Amino acid sequence: MASPPPPPPPPRLLIPKPEPETDAALPPLPVPYPPGPELFHLLRRELGLPRSPPPPKTHSIDGKTTTTKKRGRPTQQEMVRITNLSIGDHLHYRAQVRRARLTFEALRGIYQRQDSSTTRVRNRFDLRASSTMLSNALWMHRDVRIVGAIPGILVGDAFFYRAELCVVGLHTAPQAGIGYIPASIVSEGHPVATSIVSSGGYLDDEDSGDVLVYTGSGGRPRNRVDHSTDQTLERGNLALHYSCHYGIEVRVIRGHACDTTPSRKVYVYDGLYRVVTSTYGPGKSGRDVCKFKLVRLPGQDDLGSKTWLAARELKETMDAKIRPPKYVSLDIAKGKEHFRVPVFNKIDDDRTPLFYEYIARPEFPRQQQQQLVKRQRGCHCADVCGSRCSCERKNRGAPGGTVYNLDGTLFRGRPVVYECGPLCGCPMSCPNRVTQQGMKHRLEVFRSNETGWGVRTLDLIQPGAFVCEYTGDVISLDSYSGKAPPPPVEDGSSVIDPRKFPERWREWGDASAVYPDKGPLFPPFAGARYRLDVSKRRNVACYISHSCTPNVFLQFVLRGNEDESYPHMMVFAMETIPPMRDLSIDYGLD
Repeated sequence: MASPPPPPPPPRLLIPKPEPETDAALPPLPVPYPPGPELFHLLRRELGLPRSPPPPKTHSIDGKTTTTKKRGRPTQQEMVRITNLSIGDHLHYRAQVRRARLTFEALRGIYQRQDSSTTRVRNRFDLRASSTMLSNALWMHRDVRIVGAIPGILVGDAFFYRAELCVVGLHTAPQAGIGYIPASIVSEGHPVATSIVSSGGYLDDEDSGDVLVYTGSGGRPRNRVDHSTDQTLERGNLALHYSCHYGIEVRVIRGHACDTTPSRKVYVYDGLYRVVTSTYGPGKSGRDVCKFKLVRLPGQDDLGSKTWLAARELKETMDAKIRPPKYVSLDIAKGKEHFRVPVFNKIDDDRTPLFYEYIARPEFPRQQQQQLVKRQRGCHCADVCGSRCSCERKNRGAPGGTVYNLDGTLFRGRPVVYECGPLCGCPMSCPNRVTQQGMKHRLEVFRSNETGWGVRTLDLIQPGAFVCEYTGDVISLDSYSGKAPPPPVEDGSSVIDPRKFPERWREWGDASAVYPDKGPLFPPFAGARYRLDVSKRRNVACYISHSCTPNVFLQFVLRGNEDESYPHMMVFAMETIPPMRDLSIDYGLD
C-alpha cells in the first residue's frame, strides 16, 4: 500500500494581544478571560522571527567541508496549531510517531545491551537514547511549538519514559512537569504552557478525571510531598498562569506507578484540558503554592486512566466467573490458553466466534511431525543457555547469539528466531523459549462497527513482548510439488498465506536512522512452505484487524532443528499497547 502524501504545512498561530495592563504587575488571579476559540486567529505570520534560518557553520578537515550541528537544536521556532487533518494526514503523522518510537526503543535496547556486557553499569538508557536522537535531529516538531493536540498521538497512548514524551513532541521538558513556550516566541512577550505531567505528587493536587487541580512546580525537596518553601510565579508556573489568561488548552499526561514496566512508571496521554482558574496562596503545608484548575474539553475519546480502570474491573469480574453484560462467552479457548479469551458484542447478535473450534497451536501433518523428531538433536545446554548452545548459535547477527532480553522481550526482529527445542536439555523456563511459555497477556475478541470482529488487550503490553501464535489447519505446499501450483490466496478468504505478510520485523529494533551502516547480517531463510486454513479451526490471532500502521507484527520462530519450511507464526508487540486498545497487524492487503 502506497504511503499517503505528506500533509501541507500547518497554519501558524497568532495569539491576540490583551488590553494593556495598567502597571507591570501580573493580571489578577483568577483571570476573568473567557476561554474559547475566538481568542485564536489562524494566520501566517513570522511572529517576529527571521524568515529563514541562518546558514550553518562549516569547517574543513583534510580538505573536506563538514557542517556543524548543535545537538539537533532548531535555529528558528514558531507556534503552530495543526487542525483540519484528513484521514491521509492522520495516517501520515501516526506513521511518523510510530517510526520515532521504534527508533527510541531500538537505541534504548542497544545501550542496555552494551552496558550489560561490560563491568561498567550505567543507568538511564532512555535519556541516552533521547539524547542520541536529539543530536541526530530525530526529535519530532523541533522547529515548531505546537499548541493543542499533537498529530499522530491518540488519547490513551502510553509511554514508559518521559524522555520518549519529548521525542514525539508531546511534552517539551525531560524532567520538569510543565512544558511551555518561552516568552521570546510569543508575540505578546508572555510564556504560555502547552503540556503538564501530573503524577499526584503534591499535597494540594486533586484529580477526579475530567477536573484536575494541579499544583505548580518548586518549593519542595525531591521525593517529598510537603512544601518547605513558597512557590514562585515564574517559569512553568507563570506559563500556566498565562495559559489561563489567554484560554489556551493544555495537554495532560498522567504518570502512574506500574511494577510491570521497565521504568516502574507509565505515562498516559489523557487529552486536552482548559486552565479555568489560577490562584496563589497558602497550601496544606502552610507554604504559598500556585494552584491551577483544569477542566477536560468535551468531544474527546475516553480518558486513558478511566479505560485502564474499566479493564481492571472487567478482569476481576471475569475471574469471579461472573459474565459482564454483552459478553457472549467468557472463554472461547475452553482452557487451552493460560488465560480466558472472552467474546464481547454490544453491536448486534452475531456469535460467530463461538462456532469455530479453538486450537492453541498449529498441527503439522503426521508425516512431517515424524521427520521433525528424527532431525532434532537438541543443544544439550544446562539450566540457562549459554555460548555452547547450538540453538542460539544459529541466531547469527544477534549480540551474543541471544535474541531475547532478560525480560523476555524481542531484542531485534529477524527473518526467523531459533529457540531451543523439545529435545534440548534446558527447562521450559529457559530464556530462549519465550514463545513456548504461552500467552502472558489477557486478550478478548470484540465486535465493532469499524473492523467487524477484532482483538483488544485487557493488559498493558510492553514493546517487543510476545502476544500469541497464529494458528489454523496447516496446508502443506509440498503436496503441490510437481503438480499444478496452489491457487492464489485472495483477500478476505479463510486461508492465511504467511508469505503475504510484509516484513514488518525489519522495523523492530531497527536503529538505521542513527547507525545506517551497521545493519545485522541474518542467515538465509527460504520462508514458510505452508498455509493456514482458519475456516473451521482457529485461535484469537485470526481476529486481529489489518492496519498499515500496525502495533503488532509477525515473527517466524523455529524450535530446535525443526524443518525451516514450517516455522511458527508468532505475533509480537511493536509498541506500547495500553489496555482496551485494538491489536492491528499488516496483512499485506492490496
